[in-house]
Amino acid sequence: MSLAERFGASIEVSGPDPDAEAFLFVKRPDSTDHDAFVTGLLGIVGTSGRLVLHHRSGFAVVRVSHERARRLRRLPWIDTVGGVRFDPAQFAAVTGAPVP
Repeated sequence: MSLAERFGASIEVSGPDPDAEAFLFVKRPDSTDHDAFVTGLLGIVGTSGRLVLHHRSGFAVVRVSHERARRLRRLPWIDTVGGVRFDPAQFAAVTGAPVP
């Protein structure tokens, strides 16, 4: 008998909608070439407008669905994938990035 059954509880695990989009910080390992990293990201994110910014020091900010973020986390040329919190309207006004 499980702990949930013993107490008559139900357990529900839910995450974000897989189609919901978010801005994500993506870092490459030092061993990955930056140009290959950016080219690979473009293949995953789909359009250059979703690659919001990148820096040769080894990171990028992308706008993708949570489903695509899960795919990114499994790639050997990706070191870190994490959420970014900021005001999207203000960021778009400064960078010209589309507002989600």
